[in-house]
Amino acid sequence: MKFVSSLFEYIGVAILFLNTILFFKSYTLKRSIAFKYFSFYLGTCLLIVITTSTLAYLKKANLYLSHFYFISQFILLSLFYKQLFNLIQKKIANIILILVLSILTLQYLQNPKLFFKFNVFEIFITSFPIVVYSIIHLYNSISEKGRFLYINAGILVYLATSTLIFILGDYLSEYRTPAIKKIWFVNKILYVIYLILITIEWKKTLSMGKNK
Repeated sequence: MKFVSSLFEYIGVAILFLNTILFFKSYTLKRSIAFKYFSFYLGTCLLIVITTSTLAYLKKANLYLSHFYFISQFILLSLFYKQLFNLIQKKIANIILILVLSILTLQYLQNPKLFFKFNVFEIFITSFPIVVYSIIHLYNSISEKGRFLYINAGILVYLATSTLIFILGDYLSEYRTPAIKKIWFVNKILYVIYLILITIEWKKTLSMGKNK
């Protein structure tokens, strides 16, 4: 089980690296701002993964990098979806973006030590809006031609599930039962599926020269 779990982890990193290369390779060929935001999102995720793995290999603390991951994911995916929304939805996304960042800033100013801990509140407040955005985009796509539907499906399925797992992270980390390990393993599988959907998006639409 440990070998298979590690295998999926390595596969995830490999596909993330591939997707980052593919998206940045097509970066200059696309005029879509949404495409560029998502490219930066992939690049940021890859940078954080590499840094986290390097620190883990050196046996140094890396938990604080989770804050950079969740906050950067929230910012970049919010900007990504904002480009796909109508005018009213864009305004709402702007308000939520400013509100969430303001709340987190106040939280860390009041409790700086939280920066070195697993922040469950941060995970929820940065992930839940993205899940809502993906549902809104899916709804919008019913009445008009949707864009980035494979990516949106991956975000909806993976982020909704992983958010629940991460929120329970502190509780789950206290146990080492096979059932708990399987839950984390499922998260790795979903992440790989999410990354594959991103690759499919690039292959079926973006690589065909369409202006997305």
